[in-house]
Amino acid sequence: MRRALLITLTLFFVGCSSKQSMYLLPQESTHTLTTIHTQIGVKKVELPSYLNSDKILIKNGMKLEELNANFATSPDKLFTNRAIVKLKKLLNDPNVFLYPWDVDSKKGYIVEIVLDDFIYSNNEVNLSGTYFIKSAQGSIISSSNFSYKKEAHKNVDDIMRSLSLLFDKVVLEIAQKIAR
Repeated sequence: MRRALLITLTLFFVGCSSKQSMYLLPQESTHTLTTIHTQIGVKKVELPSYLNSDKILIKNGMKLEELNANFATSPDKLFTNRAIVKLKKLLNDPNVFLYPWDVDSKKGYIVEIVLDDFIYSNNEVNLSGTYFIKSAQGSIISSSNFSYKKEAHKNVDDIMRSLSLLFDKVVLEIAQKIAR
């Protein structure tokens, strides 16, 4: 009787403590491009509605499939935080913050990133969108459309790693333009 009770309790606690993986964007080492001392506000990264969930889309011919990604927080917050952290490191500047803030009375930049598409297709991760670098007063200093691809296997870990590298490429391009 004791043994049966012990086994039942053990199975109960094991069942209640099942782990569920959550995804963050993997961090790669970042080298400083230059040191600047100016205010940079990063607007919340805009994502298509299908990406702002715990799903990754897989295009297979004309059919779309979904893979569960289970992000640690909302993807727009993950990408926004990633952009802020990367810009701080690339520009060796601690004055990179989430926009809006009192930038009108200061000199600086506002960075806006809009992701139009993120999809896995034909063994590649595709990331496309637009970014804008604006003055503190809102006039556009630079803007660019981007479309990047990277080979990946059809598993969430590899897709997330590739997505992270592609997004880092976009942030690096922004940092290089600000550093000029």
